[in-house]
Amino acid sequence: MDIERLVSLLDNPADARSWLETLGVDNAERGQRNLEHLSQCGMTLDLLAVIVGQLAKHLPSMSDPGMALNSFERFVAQTRSPLAFGSLLERDPESLAILLQIMSTSQYLADLLIRDPDVFDLLRITEGQPVARQVLVDEIRAEVERANDERMAMSVLRR
Repeated sequence: MDIERLVSLLDNPADARSWLETLGVDNAERGQRNLEHLSQCGMTLDLLAVIVGQLAKHLPSMSDPGMALNSFERFVAQTRSPLAFGSLLERDPESLAILLQIMSTSQYLADLLIRDPDVFDLLRITEGQPVARQVLVDEIRAEVERANDERMAMSVLRR
């Protein structure tokens, strides 16, 4: 998507809602707010235009495009650096397709990813394959050792 089209969608909520409906977003008003929030998350307009173009490509094939868009916006808001995450999606467009598929299929999994966005990076790096048990044990042990108190350690273990 070019920047002019993106700016037009952001400046004209009615146009954005109509466009979102063509993508299969059932609650276009909420989808339009999702686009607004994405535009305020710290990504540059040119990067956001790339991401929105990818959304336009992938959302129509999702089982619930509206849920996927809403969860995606919430996910981006929780990342440490939305700009860095957007750059990752620009370099690796397949990552967005995978993320949207998860978010469209299961609200539970979407909420888990939103709560801890780094989990998506782990899924992406391991290509969804299991990680060796000892690697996980070592990571948990290291996080518990970094905890300042027992309450924090218990929080690490619950995650």
